[in-house]
Amino acid sequence: MKVAIIGEKKRALAWEKHVRKLAIVTEVTLSTSFFNDTGLDAVILLDDSPDNLNRLREAIRSGLHSYLVSRLPLQQEILESIHNNAQEANVHVQFSHWPSIAPATQWIQQQLDKPVLIQVKKEVEPINYKVDADDFEHHWTDEVAFFVKWLGGNVHRMDAKPVLISDVPLGLNLTLRFDNASVASLQLSVFGTGNVHQRILSDRASMVDCDIIKHTVRVCRVNDQKRISIQNKQFDPTDTAEWSVIQFFKSIQMNKPTIFTAHDALITSRIVDKLKSQIEKW
Repeated sequence: MKVAIIGEKKRALAWEKHVRKLAIVTEVTLSTSFFNDTGLDAVILLDDSPDNLNRLREAIRSGLHSYLVSRLPLQQEILESIHNNAQEANVHVQFSHWPSIAPATQWIQQQLDKPVLIQVKKEVEPINYKVDADDFEHHWTDEVAFFVKWLGGNVHRMDAKPVLISDVPLGLNLTLRFDNASVASLQLSVFGTGNVHQRILSDRASMVDCDIIKHTVRVCRVNDQKRISIQNKQFDPTDTAEWSVIQFFKSIQMNKPTIFTAHDALITSRIVDKLKSQIEKW
């Protein structure tokens, strides 16, 4: 398989190391811009620009399996096109939604059936006492994407209430209620005294408490004697990018969905747009 890595040279060289380890890959080409190469099979786009979805769509229309490494872009109209184009071209598309790709998340998926409750608490210490609007949006949309990946897109009720001081967003409280009675919630503050990022997931047999910053997980279960047992795990995120590359090519080989698909991104964008409409009313 011939693969192109497109992006800034230093980043591309780092990703090249991950790709060259794979037996399925016979040739790797690096470039700073998209180019036409009839011999290509797949492309990794290292692109944080506002136009990255259009470049991704161009790659898909060229018949290339595509992995976009960037913040999760959520322009619904283009994602709809990308999803349809990918199905028509029969190519695999993966987005680097790191909360879904993280080693802790992958391990938790083996411990839980399907959560009935997800609770996220995130506090961010401000830099220079300023709030960047794009960063604020990224904090909460990334969590919504996490909810969608775990619980699906059948949301029958959603509530979003921001904390606005002189039109500056300092926090957000949102709740999603799904058709299967599952609930997901987020409490976000971007004016914390320190950085906190905690996810709690539970089904009817286990509760998982994940500290995102420390990369630790605690699993709580109750045995037949009604005693609580706790299992602790520590994770090393060092190889997350390499693992994501392996999974991307494995999905191509086995013809299975990628870790975070174009459909996942599209469903997330639809929910995010509805939440934005609520937020804008405040």
